[in-house]
Amino acid sequence: MSMQKQETTQSWSGLGVGTDRKSFLAAVSAQLPDFEAERAAEAVFCGLSELLSDGLMRQLREQLPEDLRGMLDACPRHQREGGKVDRDDFYLQVANHLNAEPENVRLVLHGVFAALRAQLTEQEAGKVEGQLPRWLQGTWAAAKLGIDRPS
Repeated sequence: MSMQKQETTQSWSGLGVGTDRKSFLAAVSAQLPDFEAERAAEAVFCGLSELLSDGLMRQLREQLPEDLRGMLDACPRHQREGGKVDRDDFYLQVANHLNAEPENVRLVLHGVFAALRAQLTEQEAGKVEGQLPRWLQGTWAAAKLGIDRPS
C-alpha cells in the first residue's frame, strides 16, 4: 500500500487551517449582515489588542491567513496604553471604531469571535479565553458554540 500525498485543504476547521481574507470576511458577514465585515473585524481586533498580550497577538496573527494578518497589526486609530481596560471603555472603543451604537457591540463581538475561533486551534482559543477579562469570556465561549447570539 503506497502512502498518498496529503493535499493542503482549505477549511474552517478550528484547527488553525484557514482560507483567505475573503472567506474570513464572508464568515463575519454571515454573522453580521448589518455591518461591514472588514470594519467590524478591524474594530474587534483593535479592541483585542488592548486586552491580550503582545505575544498572544503575534500567535493569533500567525494562525490567520497571510492576507488577513495585517488586520491584527497595531491599530492606527488607538495607541496601546498598556493600562487596564474596563468593560465600558472596551465596548465604547469598539463602538466608536465601528461608528456603531454601544448596545450593538456584543453582537459584533460575537460575529467576529465566531469567525476568528473557527480559524484558531483549540489550544490558541483557550489561550485567548484565558487572557480575556471575565466579562468577555462568555461571549468568546458562546461564539464557539453558536449559541447566545445577541439580537
